Amino acid sequence: MLLRFALSMFLAVLAGCAGMPAEQAASTPARRIAAESLVSVQANGVSLGAAVALASPACDGVALVTNAHVVRQAGVSVELRRGDGGAAAPARVMAISPRMDLAVLCAPAGFVVPAAVAGALPERGAAVWAVGPQGLGRAVAQGHVARPGARMQGFGSGFTAHIGALMGFSGGPVVDRSGRLVGLTTALTAPGTAPVMAALTGVDVEGFWDGARREVFILAAPAIEAELRRIAPGARLAMSSERH
Repeated sequence: MLLRFALSMFLAVLAGCAGMPAEQAASTPARRIAAESLVSVQANGVSLGAAVALASPACDGVALVTNAHVVRQAGVSVELRRGDGGAAAPARVMAISPRMDLAVLCAPAGFVVPAAVAGALPERGAAVWAVGPQGLGRAVAQGHVARPGARMQGFGSGFTAHIGALMGFSGGPVVDRSGRLVGLTTALTAPGTAPVMAALTGVDVEGFWDGARREVFILAAPAIEAELRRIAPGARLAMSSERH
């Protein structure tokens, strides 16, 4: 237990000096989405999760999707910070899904650009990369698909992956080998004591300690797109053919 406490202190220091998500993703397939389409969702300067941009005529600026639980934690004042450490901007909540863990935010035009989306979900064993917000010490994790078809009550439908995504990665993009969006990091399938440890230390200690063994539920891009048609008419994901 003492060792874990010492580790939590070390990780807290590491979080303060780690590079931006775009820097950490520079050598991975997630480099483009981290640099152009990713934002940290913050409240009072603290990152609570991430979000990724999409194309949406329903927003007069640029729309982003994230998990509803991230928006609820942020409260009434939501601020966005680009994944490359650039400008910050306020966010307006467009819609929150009553069916799944999904929320849609609106940011000023030109703040970020829509991400390319994969035409199909990855198969079992396929490599995937998850990107989280700044301030966690680690913003990128690599893993592989465990269950291609999965559904979590209250969260939605998607797939699971064995991947070292930290709890603070919620709402962040998950991409395939081509860097195309396949879903959003959403929940641990078996949280165990991880939330308690995170609450006590302020750091997802178990995620750093043995996170590669955890199974993470990822809300799938097709499910997101279908729900957007209901909660934000006119919204749509930018298909990969729209960007080169």
